[in-house]
Amino acid sequence: MPFSPIGERHAIEEVVFVLAFSRNFSGSEIDRVVERHDLWRLDLPKLMRPQVFQFSFLPESGEEAAPPPPVAPVAFQSFKRDGSIDWQLKIEGNSVSVNCLSYSRWNVVSRQAKNLLEKLLGLVLDQDNKMQSVTLQYIDTFVWSGDESEYDVEALFNRNSGFFPDKFRPSGKLWHFHQGEFAGCEGSNLPQRILQRIHLDAVVLEGRPIVRVDTTLRAEFSGGVEGSIEAVRSTTHQTLELLHSKNKELLSLVITDDLQQRISLNRES
Repeated sequence: MPFSPIGERHAIEEVVFVLAFSRNFSGSEIDRVVERHDLWRLDLPKLMRPQVFQFSFLPESGEEAAPPPPVAPVAFQSFKRDGSIDWQLKIEGNSVSVNCLSYSRWNVVSRQAKNLLEKLLGLVLDQDNKMQSVTLQYIDTFVWSGDESEYDVEALFNRNSGFFPDKFRPSGKLWHFHQGEFAGCEGSNLPQRILQRIHLDAVVLEGRPIVRVDTTLRAEFSGGVEGSIEAVRSTTHQTLELLHSKNKELLSLVITDDLQQRISLNRES
């Protein structure tokens, strides 16, 4: 089979969990997070807090004063043996996120991500800051392992799904295919709607043709979710399971049945 997933049992290069809220986190809230690094230091020993510089001009008479300086984001990281990022927990603006670049199984990875998010949110959440959305992003990577002169994207595409238009038949190794839409959630008491976006990017890295399938699902809540740790925890858990299921559905529209079997796409996590 010319296209191969990057892992033995999956093709996942990275998975990202993001919770967005109605207002930005304040400097004092982020300082509190930094002070309690001990809560996850064993898992994420490295603290990254870049300096932020703001340039402003003195206002003329009658003009409003310059806005307060922006609050610098904070990230906590662990690393692989090659020096690349393994896991990351970040708070920036109005969002908190977890990146995992060493995927194993959904049950294991999602449990760790939710645990990290809950510890951080337990330090900064209050009733006036409602959760507005939950995002789950997967980046699946497939490598062409055959002769480069025989490169053929048809070995990756699931043409029978109707996902790709008939006229989309790239002949080279560098191409893009982007698609997205909002889907309603009738009968669901969770999100109001879900953004379903798929980006396929074909590039050549270190002489090897690869295709990355970037699937982003963002669940948006009408009016937001009450800003208590209990409400956010419950809604986040249920929504992530929903988005994980929808990610499988979308990926199955893209790749061939053979590749689906190789990465156990339709098996239970």
